[in-house]
Amino acid sequence: MSTTTQRLYRGISSEKKEELRSVCTYARKHLSHITRRSDEDYAIHGIEVACVLREANCEDISLLKVAVLHDILLHPDGKELLRTSVLTTTEKQLITQMHDLRRLHIDSNTADLDTVLDAFMQHESLLPLRMAHRLNDVRHLTRFPKGLQKQIATETLHMYTAIAGRLGMNSWRVEMENICFLKLHPKHAKNLQAKFQSISRLDAACLKATQQFLQKNLRKSTVECLFEYRIKSLYSTYRKMVLKDRSFEELTDRIALRAIVPNVMDCYKALAVVHACMHPIPGKLKDYIGAPKENGYRSIHTVVYPLPGVTEQPIEIQIRTQDMHKRCEYGAWAHGEYKALVYSLHSKPTRVNLFRNLESLRYESRKPKQFEEALRQYFREDHIAIFDSQNNLYHIKKPANAIDFVCHAYPERCRFLKHVTINGRKRSLDAPLQDGDIVEATFGRKRSVQKNWLIACKHSSAKRCMKTHLQQ
Repeated sequence: MSTTTQRLYRGISSEKKEELRSVCTYARKHLSHITRRSDEDYAIHGIEVACVLREANCEDISLLKVAVLHDILLHPDGKELLRTSVLTTTEKQLITQMHDLRRLHIDSNTADLDTVLDAFMQHESLLPLRMAHRLNDVRHLTRFPKGLQKQIATETLHMYTAIAGRLGMNSWRVEMENICFLKLHPKHAKNLQAKFQSISRLDAACLKATQQFLQKNLRKSTVECLFEYRIKSLYSTYRKMVLKDRSFEELTDRIALRAIVPNVMDCYKALAVVHACMHPIPGKLKDYIGAPKENGYRSIHTVVYPLPGVTEQPIEIQIRTQDMHKRCEYGAWAHGEYKALVYSLHSKPTRVNLFRNLESLRYESRKPKQFEEALRQYFREDHIAIFDSQNNLYHIKKPANAIDFVCHAYPERCRFLKHVTINGRKRSLDAPLQDGDIVEATFGRKRSVQKNWLIACKHSSAKRCMKTHLQQ
C-alpha cells in the first residue's frame, strides 16, 4: 500500500475503509492510463485530492469517493463508467457538476465566477471539494508547464484564497497564499523570508519564554490550557506592510501564542490572567467570541508588551476553545456543516468582495510598485462596489448618492435621466448607496437635468458634470 493511500485510510472504520478501497480500485482500473497536463494520472490525482480532504479530518465517505472519481467523465466511456459505478445518484450528480466547472476562468470572467458561485449554492459539498482540488494543484505547481503555473497561481492568489478566507478555511488559505506569492513575486517573498530567518531564534525564545510564564500563571488560576505558536505568514505580512504603510519591525501581530482552553468561560478567565500578569497594549483587544467575524471566526485576540529582557517585539495572544480552533483552521465544513458554507457565500457583500478581487487582478502588474498599488486598490475601504443592471462593476468613493453613480457611469447621458432604481425599488436621486447595491438608471429622450440635482451630489466630479449640463 502506498504512503498516499495509507494517509487516505488512516482513522477510518473498517466498513467505510472497504467502501472507499473499492472506489480507489475502480479509479486505478479505468483512470491510471489517462494523464493530466501535470503528467500524473487521474487515478493518483483523485486519491491526492481525497487525501487533502482527510487532512481536515473529513470523514464524509461520500465526499471522499467523489474526490477519488471526480475525473471519471474524462474517460472516453466516462458516462457509462459513471453510470455503472457503485456511487449513489447524489454522488454521480456531484461528479457531473464538478466536471462542468472545469476550465472556467474565474480570474478573468465575471460570468464564470457567477457560474461557480451558483454551483456552490446548488451543491454545498462542491465547496470543500473544489477548494481541496485547487490546494492540491497549488502544492504541485512545478508539475505544470511554466505558463500554466503562473496562471494557476494568479487565479488562486486573487480568487480562491478570497473564497477560502470567506469560508473560514484559514489553514488552506494561508498555504495557498504563500506558495502563490513565492511563485508570482519571488523577490518580495524571498526578502521577507530572509527577515524572518534572521530573527527566527529570537522569535522562538520569545514564544517559549512567554508560554512558560503564562502556563505558570494559568495553573495558579486552575485554567487548563494547551499552547500553539503562530508566525504570521509571508503574504499576510507583506499585505499588512503595504496596507498599513509599516515596516516589518513595526508589526505587532507578527508572532502569536495560541492558548486553547476547554470552554468559553475559560477563554475569559484566561484573558483575565493574561492581562493581570502582563502589560496589554491599549486598543488591541478584539473579542471575536462575543462578536464573531462574518465567516464564523471566533477567538479572543490581545497584544501584550514582551517579557523584560527577552525581546522588544510585542506578542499577540489568541485564546479559543478546541472546537473554535478547528473551525478557525478549516471552517464549518470540518464539522460537516456544508450549508453553513453556502450561507457564508450567499450574502451580497460576499460577491462584491470577490468581484473586487477580480477587479484588482485586472490592474495587477509584475512590477513591484504597481503590485503595491494593486494591493492598495484591493483593500481600500473608502470605496464601495456598485453594479449596474448589466452586472458591470464600478468602484466609487463613499459616501455616494444615486446621482453620483449616474454621473460616474453615464456622464454624457445623465442630463436625460428620468429616474433610478436601487435593488429593484425606485428611489430618489439623493438616496445613499451601500456596498453591493444594484443601480439601474432610466433615461428619456428630452433633457431633464434640474438645478436641485446639484444638492443631491456628494462628489465634486458629479457636481461639475451637473453644472456643465445646466450651462448647456
